[in-house]
Order: sequence, then structure tokens, then C-alpha cells
Amino acid sequence: MLAVAAVAGACLALPAAPASAATSKIVIQSGAFRGYKLCASAEDQYLHLKPLLTADGYCNWRQWGANSQFTLYNPAKDQVMAYTGGNEGLVVMEDSGTSPLGINGELWSWGSEEGWGAAALQSFSDSGQNVDAKSPGDQDVPRTDPVRTRGWRHGFQRELTWNPIAL
Repeated sequence: MLAVAAVAGACLALPAAPASAATSKIVIQSGAFRGYKLCASAEDQYLHLKPLLTADGYCNWRQWGANSQFTLYNPAKDQVMAYTGGNEGLVVMEDSGTSPLGINGELWSWGSEEGWGAAALQSFSDSGQNVDAKSPGDQDVPRTDPVRTRGWRHGFQRELTWNPIAL
């Protein structure tokens, strides 16, 4: 009886997986820089771009929810991707349910597919803020600094688009 209670208590302490936990893993490829993908960092809470052919578990994601409102969960990091607020705000990894912006800070949505075959990855908290792959100050180079958001009307849009690719 005591062993059953211990097992039950241990199960209650585990976080519940969303109903869509069976979704396949995806890689999120840049719409502007097709040779790059979005990755969490093993060293800190930031996200970075890495070459598409890089074998790195921190570049694999699970999308939990419909395209209009979802969480991006990184199994290697065991955290979710979150928006921190403001134009050019950092995109970070955090434990689910801990965003200072509330649950909406941890939610994302896909915009409509653009003519070049990719869609904006938008903050659900502020749909005008999109995950930006562009290096600051140079539109033709993928960023090497931590990933931030940017408004759709602030510069070129192609760098704000992405493609989820099933693994």
C-alpha cells in the first residue's frame, strides 16, 4: 500500500503532457536563409540559428496546438519557446507556465504562407512581432546573435518567415 502511494505521488509530481503530445518532431527552417534552422542553446536560455545540416537535438521541436495558437516545446531543453515583449525583444527558452507575460507569452501562431513559400512565426501575445532570422544591420546575412522578434512593417519580411519541416 505504501509503495502504491509513493508511485501515485511521484506521478502527480510529473508535468502533464498536452493532448497533442503525439505530434512529430519538426525542424523550423528559415524562409529567407534556407540553409539555417531555429535552435535552442544548450549553454543558455537563448535561441540561435544553426546550419540546417547540423545534427543537434536542440534544433528539434514539437508544436503543441493548432497553427493559430500553439506552444513550441524543445524536448532536448525540456522547455518552451517564449516571447519577452517589445519590438526586437529576445526570444527565450523557459519552463512552461513561467512567462512574465502569462500564458500568451509562451504561445505562437503561423501567419499565412507568403509567395516565397514560408509563413511568419508570430508571437500570440503580440501578433505584430515575428521571429527574425536577419542579422542586425545586414539583410543578406543570417543572425549570429540571440534570436529576437521584429515587427512586420520594420524592414524586410522574408527574414520573418519560417517553414516547419517534419522529421
